[in-house]
Amino acid sequence: MKRVLFVTGTDTGVGKTTVSVALLAAWAKTGRVVRPLKPIETGMTDHTEGSDAARLAAAVGLRENDTMLWRFALPAAPESAAMAEGKRIDLGQLIAAIQQLPGENLLIEGAGGLLVPVAPGVVMADLAQALGARLLIVGRTQLGTINHTLLTLAESQRRGLPVCALILNRLGEAVGPQEADTAARIAAHGGVGPLGPFPFSRQQDPATLAALAAQHLPIDALFERAFLP
Repeated sequence: MKRVLFVTGTDTGVGKTTVSVALLAAWAKTGRVVRPLKPIETGMTDHTEGSDAARLAAAVGLRENDTMLWRFALPAAPESAAMAEGKRIDLGQLIAAIQQLPGENLLIEGAGGLLVPVAPGVVMADLAQALGARLLIVGRTQLGTINHTLLTLAESQRRGLPVCALILNRLGEAVGPQEADTAARIAAHGGVGPLGPFPFSRQQDPATLAALAAQHLPIDALFERAFLP
C-alpha cells in the first residue's frame, strides 16, 4: 500500500507547487525518497512551459512525463477542462494509474482546493479519500485566508481526512498587518496550528526552495507526519 501525502490549497494560486517543490527537494537532500505527481493539470498545452508537473519533477530529478497523467488546455476546473475536449476523467482509472507508479511514498498535488470538480459527482477530496491520503493544506498569508482555511479544515474533518500539516505561504515581499495574528486565529478556531509563514522568494529553483524549507519548516517532522505509521 502506497503512503500518500495529498497537497491541497485553500484556494487556487496559493503556492502549492512552491511548497511542494521546497519539501521534495529538502527531503531529497536528506536521502528521503518521495515521488511527486500532478495527476491533473489544466491551462496547459503541449507548448506550455513551466508546468507544475515539470517543477515537481525537477525537484527530485525526474522528467515532466514522469509526474503527470492528465493535461488539458482550458484554464478551468478539471471537469470543465476535460469536457471542453470531449473527455471525462474516470476516478477509478485515475486511482489505478496512481497505484501503478513506482515508489512507496507519493506526494500528490491536487488542482486548487478540496471541492474542485474532477468529474460528475467527483471532487478533489474524493480522490484524496480513495487513496487513503493524509492532507497537507497550503494557504496564503493575506487577508481572507482565515475564512478559506477554516472552511478547508472543516471539510477535511467532515470527510475524515487527516491533516498532517497546514502551511501558510507568503505570495509577495510585503507583509500585511493582519499576518501577525492570522496563525493564532486559525489555531484557535480550527484546532490546527499553521506552520510558516513560508517566505516569498523570487528564485524558485529547487535548491533555493529546499534551503528555505530547511530554515523555516520542520522538514523531519513533516516527513514523519506524512509518511510514517
